[in-house]
Amino acid sequence: MTDVKRKGFLRPKELWAEQRRQARRDRRLAQYRRGLREFAVAACDISKEHNVGTLVRTAHAAAAREVILTGERDWNAYAARTAELFTRVIHLSCEEALLAYLRQEGYAVVAVELDPRSVTLFEAIYPPRPCFVLGAELGGLSQAFLDAADLIVQIPQWGLVPSLNLAVAGSLVIYDHLAKLYRAGKLDRPTGGLPPEEDTGDQRSG
Repeated sequence: MTDVKRKGFLRPKELWAEQRRQARRDRRLAQYRRGLREFAVAACDISKEHNVGTLVRTAHAAAAREVILTGERDWNAYAARTAELFTRVIHLSCEEALLAYLRQEGYAVVAVELDPRSVTLFEAIYPPRPCFVLGAELGGLSQAFLDAADLIVQIPQWGLVPSLNLAVAGSLVIYDHLAKLYRAGKLDRPTGGLPPEEDTGDQRSG
């Protein structure tokens, strides 16, 4: 039996236990996805791979519906700490493809960028179903993309360094959105956690 196990086979009891574990994982994932919130985050042409991983991890923690990336497909999954297994991450070719996708999916485009038309994070009133879009570390979002945005938000700063780390900026805007939903009485599960499991009528003990 040792040889059998070494080849990757499981005894019936072990197989049953693994099936139970997998069923529980599937159930928890379905439970998480039922609680996804109606917002997304996008990052365009990010050069530092760890920033993308960290942003995916924040999006997962906040129960964002999805993360959209443009440009290079490679990014640091280690920084995501397995969040990419549970949060949808899609890749598009460029800003134009991103804008078309967001319009098709019914997202409001909220650019996070310095711009003469931007409002500060503290004053921003986010539209329903926002997608928070961050540009490259060098260069940011194009003017054409900013012109097409529904809202442009900038994060106030008082230091001599003119910008925040991209993943930090994305995290701040995401949680500002959640905080404003909470103050408006529109945030379910404000202390965290998964939504309650659906009652399937199965009375067997787990």
